Amino acid sequence: MVTLSVWAIAAGPALADAAFLQRFEGRFNGGGTIQRDVDPQPRKVTCRLTGSLSGPNALSIKGSCRAAVIFTRPVAATIRYDPATDRFSGTYDASTTGPAQLSNGRLSGNALTLAVTYAKLIYGDRNATMTITNAGDGGLSMVVTDRIDGRSAQTSAISLRR
Repeated sequence: MVTLSVWAIAAGPALADAAFLQRFEGRFNGGGTIQRDVDPQPRKVTCRLTGSLSGPNALSIKGSCRAAVIFTRPVAATIRYDPATDRFSGTYDASTTGPAQLSNGRLSGNALTLAVTYAKLIYGDRNATMTITNAGDGGLSMVVTDRIDGRSAQTSAISLRR
């Protein structure tokens, strides 16, 4: 695992949702933790990402995250907003299992929540939830939550700043 329509009365929410993607244009640096299914503990990572609009309702994100000195992983995502359905969707590619599909995205305030469907089984299933939050002042966070041994757990928690 990213056409503005100007409809008289419905324009407000559609424009607000499409504008959400514009907040993630530019270069971001930061870090956090990731939990790989083969590791007993989360790994600390540092990340550098660049977001750019690839259309009026589409965002492309590219960059990398590094754990320690030896492990660097490319990160890429596309997120699209469809004003007709008022939903976000796309792809997210940061896993060794291949690109994940992002779907059924809903914006609530400053948080976008998307369903994640991985290409292969992770923690016994292919499903997770991604929440991208605009933290204000050029900051954002991305949290992926998955079920591990029947309990909900954060498998990625990254905070970035311009």
